[in-house]
Amino acid sequence: MAGNISNLTMSIFRVISICFVLQVFNCCSGNTRQIQQKEDLQEKVTAYWDSIDTSSLSEDSLEQSIVDYLYLIGHLDSHERESMWPKFYKKMPEHPNRTVVDYLGDSNSPLHSTRLLEEYLINLLKCTEDTITRIRTEYLLENYRKNNVGSTISNIKVITKRQKTSLYKLIQEAGQSCLIIFYDPDCSSCDAVFERLKEQKPTGLRVIAISITGMEKDIDKSWVSAFVEDEAEMDEKFYYTSLPSIYIVSDEGIVVKKDILP
Repeated sequence: MAGNISNLTMSIFRVISICFVLQVFNCCSGNTRQIQQKEDLQEKVTAYWDSIDTSSLSEDSLEQSIVDYLYLIGHLDSHERESMWPKFYKKMPEHPNRTVVDYLGDSNSPLHSTRLLEEYLINLLKCTEDTITRIRTEYLLENYRKNNVGSTISNIKVITKRQKTSLYKLIQEAGQSCLIIFYDPDCSSCDAVFERLKEQKPTGLRVIAISITGMEKDIDKSWVSAFVEDEAEMDEKFYYTSLPSIYIVSDEGIVVKKDILP
């Protein structure tokens, strides 16, 4: 336990040190100095990951180290990151309990919040030779890409107080752009978002609140309220890592924004 705490403390210290380099880099002026600072940053990010002993960290500590690493390399351009992925993945099998893809199978993992998640999965496919890891990664990548901006939102069966219907029909009946919010009635974060939406009263958008369970909440009377008829269909067609899950779609059902908070 003491060893894990010590390792985690050292990891946090290194991340803080690299973040300081990031601040200096962002404040630099002049191409030569910026190039030097970027090279320095790349070296420090590499050194940070080299210093992580994946076999000695607890699962939570390793997971946080991965999140920190992804945050740091996010400040490098895609070409620079490309050369760093193989070395990153090569260390992961050393951990005795879990591999990279195991964390992504956990909907509560902080890895889902990283903006590099898609790139992370694509490069994992390039780097791994393990068949099971490839199959699971392909599945996660396929799910992650569902309902991306520019695509038509997936249709699912829903039930309102009046009838059985579908998400497409609710959008068509609205006749305008919609803010679709998937929620759980027992979710406190969902309650907070509902309150903010009531206060802000989004203009030009029809709010459609859909419970992912068979129960609904009392919501604003101007909103459309429904619940998912088939939870298995919901899980198959939508990829969400936390609730509420919010989309803005056009009157034709084209996703304009996703994973947003009001």
